[in-house]
Amino acid sequence: MDFLEGINTPDIKLFGLNTVFQLLFFVVLVGYVFYAFLLTLRVRILADTVSVKYSKIVKSVTIVHIVVALVGGFLALILILLA
Repeated sequence: MDFLEGINTPDIKLFGLNTVFQLLFFVVLVGYVFYAFLLTLRVRILADTVSVKYSKIVKSVTIVHIVVALVGGFLALILILLA
């Protein structure tokens, strides 16, 4: 195969280590946002079921938590895709 020695062939990698870490981070990020969403639903159901003095405050805190999780997750996704 002497005729192939002079030809430069491109090195094609389907999955590199960087891609594996990006996919793993994406799965963890989606899992956390899903967890925050389920937590918000659970707190809302609990606050509607049991009437206590701080129900509105707890609902507000969980809404703030899910908003921070969504915005932070979006920013983290942008950063991991740029790396």
